[in-house]
Amino acid sequence: MAEFVAPQEQGHKPWCDWDDAKKTHVFKTLAHIINDNKRIGIAAAVPKAIYDEVPVRIRAIYGKEHYMFAVRACLMKIMVWREKSLNTLPMQYIFDWEEPGTPKRQEISELFCNVHERLKPLFGLDSGGWSFQHKRHYKPLQAADILAWEMNRYMPKTFPQGEREADLESSLHAGFKLLREDQEMDLGFFNKENLDVWYRKIQDHEAKHGIIP
Repeated sequence: MAEFVAPQEQGHKPWCDWDDAKKTHVFKTLAHIINDNKRIGIAAAVPKAIYDEVPVRIRAIYGKEHYMFAVRACLMKIMVWREKSLNTLPMQYIFDWEEPGTPKRQEISELFCNVHERLKPLFGLDSGGWSFQHKRHYKPLQAADILAWEMNRYMPKTFPQGEREADLESSLHAGFKLLREDQEMDLGFFNKENLDVWYRKIQDHEAKHGIIP
């Protein structure tokens, strides 16, 4: 997606040879394919700078990097969606390719390996699993890449105040609007205030029950 929307002078083939009309047509086609074939759209965005302000010991539990915190946020949204939709089918979680041994791959693998057996059905992991794939070969990852790019482009417009309903028409990119209008979506935009509230809840819990090990 980043290469698709890049300026022509960057030379990303074949997209640098396309005019805006063709790019718009192709994106609309892809957006309709995604909307027709998905069950729900789920995403979470958090600025790295504000997540890095969270104490290290808390980040060690909920995600050393902001990426992992976003993964956990999406997992919780998936759990809620499965419960509301009475979905008990197993699920496969596919992540964009990470070389073996990278911190991101290691942290994701540790998370899924350590899900308690009683919790696995909540996420469809009782007979499902997870893997890392190259999106150039595993085409459904392109849908996630498009949504991730739109979230990343949109989030600075909402930071730090968060998304406001009154601003949606003026601030939404046309492509993002296509993915959201009349669609079942659960999108999370974390700002400093959100994270402060979340951290205070952790502090309140630890005051009553002790420090999280």
